[in-house]
Amino acid sequence: MPFGLVDGREHNYCTSCNEVIADKPKEVLFGIQINGDGEIYFSMNNIEWFKKIFSNDAYGVTVDLVSKDKYVCGKKTVNDDEEPGLPKGTMLYPVYRPALLKGANTLVQGNVFVKIGKVPEALKGKQLEGNLVIVNGNLICFYTNFVNIDRDVWQLLPMGLFTDSLVKDNKASEDGQKDFYTYTKEVQLEIPFEKGSTKFNSSYMHGLYDSLELTKYAIRKIEVRAYSSVEGPENLNKALMKGRADTIIKALKLYQPSLQRMKIITAENWLDFFKDIDQTKYNNLKGLSKIEIKQKLTDKAVLSEMEPLLSKQRKAIITLYLDSKSASTEIGDEAILSAFQKAVTDKDIPKARSIQKEIVSRIADNKLPLDYINKIEVPKSKDFSSLLNDREVYRYMLKTTSEYEALENFLALKQLDPTNGRINYNICALRFFMWQNDADTLAPKVLLNDINALPKMGINITLVQRMLINYQILKCESNMLAYDYAGKDSSLNIIRSIYEKLATISDEDIYSIAKYYSFYSHQEWAEEIIAPRIDKIDVSEDLVFYYVNLLFFKWDSYDTDDFQKACLNAINLNPKRFCNFFLPNDKGGASMQLLDYDEIKAFYCDACKPTK
Repeated sequence: MPFGLVDGREHNYCTSCNEVIADKPKEVLFGIQINGDGEIYFSMNNIEWFKKIFSNDAYGVTVDLVSKDKYVCGKKTVNDDEEPGLPKGTMLYPVYRPALLKGANTLVQGNVFVKIGKVPEALKGKQLEGNLVIVNGNLICFYTNFVNIDRDVWQLLPMGLFTDSLVKDNKASEDGQKDFYTYTKEVQLEIPFEKGSTKFNSSYMHGLYDSLELTKYAIRKIEVRAYSSVEGPENLNKALMKGRADTIIKALKLYQPSLQRMKIITAENWLDFFKDIDQTKYNNLKGLSKIEIKQKLTDKAVLSEMEPLLSKQRKAIITLYLDSKSASTEIGDEAILSAFQKAVTDKDIPKARSIQKEIVSRIADNKLPLDYINKIEVPKSKDFSSLLNDREVYRYMLKTTSEYEALENFLALKQLDPTNGRINYNICALRFFMWQNDADTLAPKVLLNDINALPKMGINITLVQRMLINYQILKCESNMLAYDYAGKDSSLNIIRSIYEKLATISDEDIYSIAKYYSFYSHQEWAEEIIAPRIDKIDVSEDLVFYYVNLLFFKWDSYDTDDFQKACLNAINLNPKRFCNFFLPNDKGGASMQLLDYDEIKAFYCDACKPTK
């Protein structure tokens, strides 16, 4: 042990230090940061707990620098329980309390951030992680490494805004831009494929048209997940899956040549494979790696016997976002504004709303210029409040007004029609944004009453419950900033209670709530709400990866079926994202020291093909 340090974690002189750390609220965090210039910093987000842990001048902190070149594929990594002791890497000389207080020149809102050393020359240029070491004199009292969980931008549940139906703020496209479009119906279907084929029976597509009533709806967006069974080379399977997706897109384009919004995901169907072999003689395959399973499936006898199972795994899951067709779609671009104004003059509100929606759809599809939305003129009277409400939603969604302007406009509309549920819903939704950005100090005071009044105005209780969750999310954040941990816990429990009552919940919702739970150190709650979705074929990539990330905190889960299935599915959906888990934890990874575990290292070495 360098510098005369001794592992004293079981020593009486370390008892009080360990007791304080054990009593520390889980929201009080500390960490090690290694900057690009090699400077190493210790951080803590609560100076009061810093003073409790470092209670006298004998206490100090240092870092144990572990290099990734310790984890060479093809060689056994020494596991924690086999190590001769500390350090695991290169330990620096401790910095004691007087120097910590003197060097902590950045104390922002009770945070501590202090330089404690520099990376030694011999380690420069290497991938490093810093493990935290707290000492009392020459005794090491506390030692820990850090496993990161994705805390990036937990967010409110999407609420959308109301026109004739709920218009959602759709997910960002690949380039990070929001792709606004309206839809009134979402349908998901499964299409089977024969072995080695990219074709399906044409009569199936005709049946698809009939079942979806595509003569009544236009396709606004399509997502295709094309799956192959797991046997055979992965590169050939990828080509096969892409061909299947292209076949479906081509068939739908025969019906609607203007189809624009398309998303394709291809993957080997490991989820269904593991579900299907459960309770069969091949259940023992669950403990093998992907390469080992594929090797087993090269046996013709095994492959033939398993074909009834594998045949069910060759399919595509398609999700269609549909919008109702109307007579407005037949109006030409040059006549659509005059048709709208005539409907307004005739006080034919349903027709005017339909034409206005069609104008907006054409703007969103770049068939009409953006300034058309500002050419729509509507009398400012209660008779036209629904049409005025729609126009403000569309203007906001098309980004011709800001959140601030939109809120002011909706508040003005409320003066015309005070009990209009949709106008009041939209006001509440925008107040959340203003509250988040500290732009509306009134929001926390009026929101709860306004939300609770919505059911009496005809707003569905499920939408109200989502707003109540969002209210508690922001209230929870306010409590944290005030160090009101009891208030924060109360809000968390209210959120959990309301969440359990929601009738419908999307993967996007689950992901948002799971990240929120983890942000406040309730990883077990997050795991609980994600787990039911993990073995579903249409589960989102984000949920699969978050579930793997959560299980990293449970070393006893690494040899379980759930962990094996989740890792294999994550690798197939996005191998690069999986490999990034094992970057250093201050470079965006979960932790490269997870590779201490043979089960995880096997996945890493199989999927990431590291050269070092």
